[in-house]
Amino acid sequence: MKYSQSGLSQPRRRPLFPPPAMIAPFPFASIPTAADRPVSAPPAPHPMCIGPLPIGGLTVVWGPAGCGKTRLLRRIAHILADDEPATRTILADRQAASVASLRVFEALLLAHKQGDRWAVGAHEIQAVGASLEQVGLTQAAGKLVSDLAGDAHYRLRLAQALIRRPDVLLLDEPDPALPLAAQADIAALLKHAAAEQGMRAVIAMADLHTALQVADKLLVLRQGRLVAIGTPDELRDPLRAGRIDMTPAPP
Repeated sequence: MKYSQSGLSQPRRRPLFPPPAMIAPFPFASIPTAADRPVSAPPAPHPMCIGPLPIGGLTVVWGPAGCGKTRLLRRIAHILADDEPATRTILADRQAASVASLRVFEALLLAHKQGDRWAVGAHEIQAVGASLEQVGLTQAAGKLVSDLAGDAHYRLRLAQALIRRPDVLLLDEPDPALPLAAQADIAALLKHAAAEQGMRAVIAMADLHTALQVADKLLVLRQGRLVAIGTPDELRDPLRAGRIDMTPAPP
């Protein structure tokens, strides 16, 4: 599997960007890669440098609710904008929303034409249809966005990002209220799309079982700090055996 050469894997001597509160908990520093440390007891890395993102693969940011996963996704987006200005990066977080009065097909067409001419022809129609099929929403094409239920909203958000053909797609975690099977399906869709489109994909997740199943690379967060990084094979046993401390610090 190829890896990007982004500065994500290197420390920087100057501030990466202004210090808004959303990125303050993640100081930037170098950490050893998974290959440099024993599998049985991975040491806690310094809080931020995540290393390269696998091209055509899925990186999962895993941790309990409220640990800072969304902030880390935003931080990665900022770093890529700074280090790889030519890279097309899309952050699809929970603030991304579609106009409720649009139909699903229209909402996806709107995303496809973003930043482009508004002429709509056979190519655009075919692209929207293919994206709907890719995320399993073909039968919902004529529904109002406001009428979508279950994981359909999240699938639409994923389709709106994928149709823009990003080089890097950062996807916030599914609604915790969704069944775990639905969350796993969405992660699997993103993993397949990453391999098919040759992009770098990152998703935040709170369910460890699913994260270990779908990830090519795993980032483990605890209260805003990156405490482990590696492949599922490297981290599965340490995580399940409690050798990576996920205990919340006292207030």
